[in-house]
Amino acid sequence: MNLVDDTRFTRPLAKALTGHVDAFQRSMAGPASVHGALEAARPAAVAWVYYTVLIAWAEDHGLIDPWLRKEAVDARDAVLAGGIPPTGWIAMGIGKLTVHPATWCLLDPRYSELRAGTPGETEALALLDWWAAEAPSLRYDVDKGPASITGWLPGDLLQALSAERRKQFAFCQTPWWVADFLLDRTLVPAVDEFRHEPVIRSIDPTCGTGHILARTVDYLWEWYTTGALRPRQATGGFAAAGGTVLEPADAIRRILAGVHGCEKDPLTAAVARLRMTVIVGDLMHRSGMISRLRLDALPPFEPVIAVGDSLLAGIVTEAEYATVHPRLADIQNLGVPGSVGRPRV
Repeated sequence: MNLVDDTRFTRPLAKALTGHVDAFQRSMAGPASVHGALEAARPAAVAWVYYTVLIAWAEDHGLIDPWLRKEAVDARDAVLAGGIPPTGWIAMGIGKLTVHPATWCLLDPRYSELRAGTPGETEALALLDWWAAEAPSLRYDVDKGPASITGWLPGDLLQALSAERRKQFAFCQTPWWVADFLLDRTLVPAVDEFRHEPVIRSIDPTCGTGHILARTVDYLWEWYTTGALRPRQATGGFAAAGGTVLEPADAIRRILAGVHGCEKDPLTAAVARLRMTVIVGDLMHRSGMISRLRLDALPPFEPVIAVGDSLLAGIVTEAEYATVHPRLADIQNLGVPGSVGRPRV
């Protein structure tokens, strides 16, 4: 069993978080008589609550120091007693996620609506208390499929909390077994055909929070470090063998050079970058390249995940792109040298 497939776990979690989003939204909207205020406050409310999901996931896996769980309550209450509001505590926790060069964009106002409004302190404290006393751990064991360290569940929860993203970006999460089936039919034969290329290159042009990217990394890690790759979901599918077995450091360099993504929604892309950073860091840790898996201890690297409209990449001018997507045109794409505006991946 993998908890990401267990609706008895995921639905109550999403329902509880949605309740906090609703409370944040009401506190941020002000007087109900202001036309459109409630709808306008929704994106910022989603961002505030969803960022605590990322903090809790990182904390549960030891990527950052304790922050939301019961182990941190005494330190939290001491800070709040000193005059820092609950929203300030949440903001400091978000800062813990942005210590790596690939993840600082989580605080960039161009990437999310986090700074578009501030929830009420009563509502913020209620969310903090929920994480400390009631919320389940986001770290769990799996029999098959993606490990919890890959951030699969936080990736799914962004969609669950944001109906606006589902409508605007047709944002639909890919189940891990579907991702594996797609890779069985594409990546497995590709590594056999291009085995002599120095880097196996792939791109997900609508990568969302990074589900297919995460599984691609897992597949390529197997290929680069064992010289073989078998299908995981496609019964009787093609298998690749006879590849050159590489040292972990070389395998990771090739993975970072070859696994690319593009996403139209900036916050979604930022989540994919965070997940990819942790996934690669986990490979470094498991292979003995680093002694401890923490965001502030990872060496600098930047996964190539561009923010932009992949359907327009390379076919319109910078000026035309800026007219169609003025918000996206202002974003510097991390890990994409010289890229501002249109994705170059």
